[in-house]
Amino acid sequence: AMLGGDKRLIDAHNQAVDFAVRQVEALASTRIMTDGQSETVLTGNLVMALFNHDTSRDQEPQLHTHAVVANVTQHNGEWKTLSSDKVGKTGFIENVYANQIAFGRLYREKLKEQVEALGYETEVVGKHGMWEMPGVPVEAFSGRSQAIREAVGEDASLKSRDVAALDTRKSKQHVDPEVRMAEWMQTLKETGFDIRAYRDAADQRAETRTQAPGPASQDGPDVQQAVTQAIAGLSERKVQFTYTDVLARTVGILPPENGVIERARAGIDEAISREQLIPLDREKGLFTSGIHVLDELSVRALSRDIMKQNRVTVHPEKSVPRTAGYSDAVSVLAQDRPSLAIVSGQGGAAGQRERVAELVMMAREQGREVQIIAADRRSQMNLKQDERLSGELITGRRQLLEGMAFTPGSTVIVDQGEKLSLKETLTLLDGAARHNVQVLITDSGQRTGTGSALMAMKDAGVNTYRWQGGEQRPATIISEPDRNVRYARLAGDFVASVKAGEESVAQVSGVREQAILTQAIRSELKTQGVLGHPEVTMTALSPVWLDSRSRYLRDMYRPGMVMEQWNPETRSHDRYVIDRVTAQSHSLTLRDAQGETQVVRISSLDSSWSLFRPEKMPVADGERLRVTGKIPGLRVSGGDRLQVASVSEDVMTVVVPGRAEPATLPVADSPFTALKLENGWVETPGHSVSDSATVFASVTQMAMDNATLNGLARSGRDVRLYSSLDETRTAEKLARHPSFTVVSEQIKARAGETLLESAISHQKSALHTPAQQAIHLALPVLESKNLAFSMVDLLTEAKSFAAEGTGFTELGGEINAQIKRGDLLYVDVAKGYGTGLLVSRASYEAEKSILRHILEGKEAVTPLMERVPGELMETLTSGQRAATRMILETSDRFTVVQGYAGVGKTTQFRAVMSAVNMLPASERPRVVGLGPTHRAVGEMRSAGVDAQTLASFLHDTQLQQRSGETPDFSNTLFLLDESSMVGNTDMARAYALIAAGGGRAVASGDTDQLQAIAPGQPFRLQQTRSAADVAIMKEIVRQTPELREAVYSLINRDVERALSGLESVKPSQVPRQEGAWAPEHSVTEFSHSQEAK
Repeated sequence: AMLGGDKRLIDAHNQAVDFAVRQVEALASTRIMTDGQSETVLTGNLVMALFNHDTSRDQEPQLHTHAVVANVTQHNGEWKTLSSDKVGKTGFIENVYANQIAFGRLYREKLKEQVEALGYETEVVGKHGMWEMPGVPVEAFSGRSQAIREAVGEDASLKSRDVAALDTRKSKQHVDPEVRMAEWMQTLKETGFDIRAYRDAADQRAETRTQAPGPASQDGPDVQQAVTQAIAGLSERKVQFTYTDVLARTVGILPPENGVIERARAGIDEAISREQLIPLDREKGLFTSGIHVLDELSVRALSRDIMKQNRVTVHPEKSVPRTAGYSDAVSVLAQDRPSLAIVSGQGGAAGQRERVAELVMMAREQGREVQIIAADRRSQMNLKQDERLSGELITGRRQLLEGMAFTPGSTVIVDQGEKLSLKETLTLLDGAARHNVQVLITDSGQRTGTGSALMAMKDAGVNTYRWQGGEQRPATIISEPDRNVRYARLAGDFVASVKAGEESVAQVSGVREQAILTQAIRSELKTQGVLGHPEVTMTALSPVWLDSRSRYLRDMYRPGMVMEQWNPETRSHDRYVIDRVTAQSHSLTLRDAQGETQVVRISSLDSSWSLFRPEKMPVADGERLRVTGKIPGLRVSGGDRLQVASVSEDVMTVVVPGRAEPATLPVADSPFTALKLENGWVETPGHSVSDSATVFASVTQMAMDNATLNGLARSGRDVRLYSSLDETRTAEKLARHPSFTVVSEQIKARAGETLLESAISHQKSALHTPAQQAIHLALPVLESKNLAFSMVDLLTEAKSFAAEGTGFTELGGEINAQIKRGDLLYVDVAKGYGTGLLVSRASYEAEKSILRHILEGKEAVTPLMERVPGELMETLTSGQRAATRMILETSDRFTVVQGYAGVGKTTQFRAVMSAVNMLPASERPRVVGLGPTHRAVGEMRSAGVDAQTLASFLHDTQLQQRSGETPDFSNTLFLLDESSMVGNTDMARAYALIAAGGGRAVASGDTDQLQAIAPGQPFRLQQTRSAADVAIMKEIVRQTPELREAVYSLINRDVERALSGLESVKPSQVPRQEGAWAPEHSVTEFSHSQEAK
């Protein structure tokens, strides 16, 4: 500005100062007397003078502004002094100091916005938005900053730097301006910096930005087409997906050019406006697609058309007499002859065969042709095992999308129809409507396909017939909370079954978990002598599934992966290894076995190409392998099992089930000769189909429900479920049926509209504007520090999240609009906190909910005990006794236990459990521990409390409510440990659910130890502002005796005495692990740079 002559930068500085000073002026206040009481009131006006200086005390260029504020302000037409209130923190100067960092950020952000508009580049180089202009020499003109750093160090606090600034300040000197300018220019010249070229480059950038963009190249990729492909690909796998999902998939299709992210974002916004994407929240974070909505509506319309127009005719001349009686459901079906129906039932693999066979027998008796659609190849083989179905036409589900031929007037029976996607259902119903086909869809209660097609059909009025045949035995539950121990036990039981010659399968979800369980099983197999020694490592190929959408995504391909292309002339596959993935040209460089390379554009790949991931796989005698694709010279199909009879460095002998002669296969060490195999000991839940196998399965808590159990049941007759929960809770979760809601109903529910068209329009119009989104993202950051914050804090934090083009004017306007709407609550004066504060409505309502439930819970429950037996109290401290009595003898629904570090909260939990166990079984409550972390859960379990994470409790209970169940907690005592880590929202939800279920809860924790992960401090709130009874535990029982007094001093907020006590303790007196580092002194000051080392 001064050396380069760009006076526009001085104007930008002045405007930024003016903007910041006006925010300071908003805090102006005075004190008045009202009814004999002095109070602070905001006036919002100041009298001040601003003048610029261009030189620091070290005679270096430094443009800065001094603001001299007169001690006057106007209130109701009268001049008054500015307020001061050091105790209540409501005075003007106190609030200026409290917000000084925010004012600095505000100035820097405003200046940065205007400097960038002039074409200059900026980069953030420090905390609180500190920025610089890259390339401009700074050190040569920073003697003042260097002096302060030398005085207090790099890591000094802001207060220390302020003191050093005064201590190192030189006396003012008078230097001739022309001499000073000449010195500055000489210093600048010595740095080699070309200030004129720097300004010219900025001017050129500014001019480029103001020019209208030219038309997009016709040869370049179509962003809208890429977004459409991304949405279509996601819609085939998910009903809901995130903004990140769409953005990542779109960018993966487009070449990585400058501005690709911005182009993709613009394309997504356009897709929202065209209703290709339908937002499910205001934050533009979660979407469904117009494809889903259209498909769902089409399924409903076709279902109604078939029920209305199709006729199921009987042909006596073609009738095949039945060989057995019908079940009740099929008897009613035979009489009703519906054109479209759902037949639900359970019973595992045998039940599926029985159900389909009975429906075939009914259709044959009525003289109609039958087509059967199986869920997958394994189900297809399972159905063909039944003699009654051996002569029937059984096709796979893939046939629906590949062009299925319908026989007019026939009956189509769909096995496991719950797995149908909306696309497959549309094809099925369209073919049925065209050819007057009766459609009978069986529902075995497993996981649904994309879009819950059966639910859409039920909403259209399709009747469900409940088939009662087929026995499904309950699962045997083995409870073990520790995962490693659980997997070791599963492995031991599985290996014992394999060793006994039984048909056995091990199942777990997730690639990572499958690898861990496989390792545990193979280790146990070696220990039991089932696997031989030594083992050979071979290269094998695992398929990476590509469909018509995903094959064009660049991120699907990695160097080292293997690709195969079907060669129709040689009727074989040509194999290549990916050498390079070139983003700019969106192409792959492929290398064949002879080393020849070729470049293939990803957009040219079609269904003749397959993708594989090469993996190193250990193989030993007795190994179980699973086929993942065609193997030359061996007639096997994907999913078949092979048993390794023997293996050497070059060859292995395998036994193919159902064949007398073993086969010999090469042991490959190259991706070009690798076989399509994978380890076969562990599979995904419900993968295999069997009547006789024993299933050893471990299932996550999230997936534990009746649908999962039905899936496991198709893999064997005996299911053994290894769970982290106890047997009772596992059985409860397995009995629950998952709740599915079609996407159109979700949209209407979220929008609060009854018409779908109105709901979609509402969701579009309710999306956050850029300013609203920035404020929405800023609020949690501010609330993590304090629930009340200033307007300046919100402005500066929101600016850091704001999209390009969203300035302080838009942000300030939106903040004022939210204050007017009541989304933000404005507090002009809050004694003890400050003035001009804001509180979000959501946080306020959460705290109100917590306090209300505590108040309404006073004397609302019957005490668990009239009096706690004295023998249980003998070994407890006074604080532990008080807490135990309060928990067991109170008639309040909610109580609070404040326990400092080392006071024995775990011991107190054990005392509560001991007392509870003394009650008669009919009166004994169920005690459930809730913890914010898995560590807290583990500590409660070690005390004998059945515990789970708070998040899983909230999820499970809300799922029950969604399914129409009313949770009953009338005989449940909840122990909420580490409550200080729980935020407002989760605490409010937990208390609301517990109160609705008639339960009782104890919140236990330490306000001085672990802080809340989410915004809010509800545990402290309950102790200071609620009607809850509070028991305080102070007596320390778990601490080194020499340090105990220091801890007591910290509890009493006497930091000086605590440090003094710690200094008297030698480091050698503190127990440490062998070889652990020990400081020279018990109290040592560390800087940030020392910590980094």
